[in-house]
Amino acid sequence: MIAANDGKDLPTPSALQNTRLWISARLEAADRDALFRVCDDIRAVNVGTDLLRQRTTTNDLYILLDGWAARYRLMEDGSRHIRALALPGDICNVDALRFDALDYGVMMLSSGTVAVLPRCRADALFAARPAISYAFWSLALAENSILAEWSASIGRRSAQQRVAHFLCELFVRLTAIGEAEGLAFDLPLTQEQIGDSLGLTGVHVNRTINSLRVMGLVTVHHRRVTIHGWSELSALCGFRPAYLRLETIDEQFARTIPLTGAYGKTRLERAARPAFNPSATSATSATSAPSG
Repeated sequence: MIAANDGKDLPTPSALQNTRLWISARLEAADRDALFRVCDDIRAVNVGTDLLRQRTTTNDLYILLDGWAARYRLMEDGSRHIRALALPGDICNVDALRFDALDYGVMMLSSGTVAVLPRCRADALFAARPAISYAFWSLALAENSILAEWSASIGRRSAQQRVAHFLCELFVRLTAIGEAEGLAFDLPLTQEQIGDSLGLTGVHVNRTINSLRVMGLVTVHHRRVTIHGWSELSALCGFRPAYLRLETIDEQFARTIPLTGAYGKTRLERAARPAFNPSATSATSATSAPSG
């Protein structure tokens, strides 16, 4: 678990800017100001820190401001399955909006910072700012969509396709928050942790990455991924980013990604959708959203 901050050289709530939560669609300036004010409990966390242990009780939400985290499940034989990755702006345990004890743990994969938001303050925020309730609800649904795609990968894709799809997903998610540089991005996971995410051994992950390198598609050096053949890599695994629900990103923050091999040019922009009706959105609707 993480301790309360000691006030030493920690980021301010302005670290929310450009995170996935901050750039959510339908948030007005007043909504972002409310987020800035409510996310005032900022804590530094080291790599390997458990934000939340499996089956423990919590009334706090952990909003990742910087770094990477994993939602994991410890199995009966002691092995670990990583069921989701959290990137800056993701809510690490959105289920805590509704449930006290969760069947997963959350661990930092790198050093970083989190904002700790008590459930009671979140509920009050949703009541006062329905657009923020909608943003949390949308992120929860997007997490559920990603979880479904991960399940499809483990169930039906080959090892090579799983790794390729995993890298394509991370590239697009990091591009969306400005964390990718061209076709390159940092990947703080070990090969064992990648394997825990994809149902593969670390050795198998190593061999698969080497096969993608030999094909001229990807290189991984010092935990930095460079994609050399985006169209070919995305075609290999049938990657289509629709499941990432990028339409929930405000168009003013939209970024462009290269042509995909699965289908033509894709832009990270909002899609057409029904008009938002604040009166139909409540804190209850946000807290009942399923999560991965």
